Amino acid sequence: MKSSGSTSEQSRIYNERIILHLVRQHPEISRVSIAERTGLSAQTISVITSSLLERQLLQVAGKVKGRRGQPSIKLSINKTGAYGLGINVDRDHISAALLDFSGTCVLLLERMVSFPTEALAKNIAQDLIEEVKATLGADWNKVQGIGLTRPDYMDSWLETLVTDSDQRADLEGLKAALAYWQSNAFEAWLTNLTGVPCFCENDAVAAATSELLLSPSAPQGHFFYLFVSTACGGSFVANGECYFGAHGKAGSFGLIPTATGKHGKWILEALSVSSLRRFFADRHVEWPVTDAMWLDTQYPQWIEQWANEVALEVAPALASVVALYDPEAILIGGRLPPPVLARLIACIENTLMSHSMLALPPIRIAQTGHTAGVLGAAVLPLYGSFAPQQNVLLLSPKQALLSAEVRKTP
Repeated sequence: MKSSGSTSEQSRIYNERIILHLVRQHPEISRVSIAERTGLSAQTISVITSSLLERQLLQVAGKVKGRRGQPSIKLSINKTGAYGLGINVDRDHISAALLDFSGTCVLLLERMVSFPTEALAKNIAQDLIEEVKATLGADWNKVQGIGLTRPDYMDSWLETLVTDSDQRADLEGLKAALAYWQSNAFEAWLTNLTGVPCFCENDAVAAATSELLLSPSAPQGHFFYLFVSTACGGSFVANGECYFGAHGKAGSFGLIPTATGKHGKWILEALSVSSLRRFFADRHVEWPVTDAMWLDTQYPQWIEQWANEVALEVAPALASVVALYDPEAILIGGRLPPPVLARLIACIENTLMSHSMLALPPIRIAQTGHTAGVLGAAVLPLYGSFAPQQNVLLLSPKQALLSAEVRKTP
């Protein structure tokens, strides 16, 4: 195995990202405080922060008073210094989000679909991008890239994930249309359309990344993220970075078999919005179309039954995650309605107690909720360009300078 050390240029890029991350977590921090927290020399911090101020990624937020000598300036992230654009293509929607450099969502757009074909996805994505361009105007050149998130295996498990009656009548035709998503053609099309690099990840990894960059407090370094949408997936975070494994598939929680198969052979079928829709349809229960309808008195009994059954299906797999990984927390995000997600977490906690001899980590709702997929997509360009990832130190000098290159998933 070839090992590589870090050059001065690589170290400078990494230190720059460390400082940006620190300022993001501690707005109006002084250079003196940065030195105390990082151990970097005052000269190094002065050179790097001056460069970041010149590039308008940082801004002066005031001066520290009450100290002897020349007052030290306070630094904050310049919100308009950079932007991240995200596109989330899922089985039931296509959405776009624009984040400023502070992580604030400037624009959020969504179009509902039923399993996107190539033509439909391109038409919607182009319309969404035009709206983003109109919002940014001349600041479009500050967009660091376009993040694309989409589920793996878009054309698989259609028998259980498709709930539209017309599409169910021709599953083979739908499968053929969705074969387009087996390639990277859409990523290439987005790059050509926008003129900016495309950062591609599955939706679970992107959602976990958004927790790392956008958490209002210092995020945990070790957690497992469960992303629940039309299907579900997972992502491991270790030492503050997403862990991909030998072939980029670590965290593929949805590909673990269920305990009994009652709601599908695989967890991605059982722990899903599709599963809940099937459950309601089989019992002739109307699917709520507004948030208020979920609070109607007819729904708690059905939500409780579904949540208990699904918790039993996934508990052995989650117990394995706890035993093998020892996470600080398990976060669940995605598109399950809030009342359903709250009951599901309670049922999983109760069920896990009988499946694990180890202390159970807290199970919490992820901060980004139902927008996790698209916000995670918008985070990808900002994270890839500015986050202090350890592998920056191990890149070749040329790679370090071009560290915003696209990371393609197989």
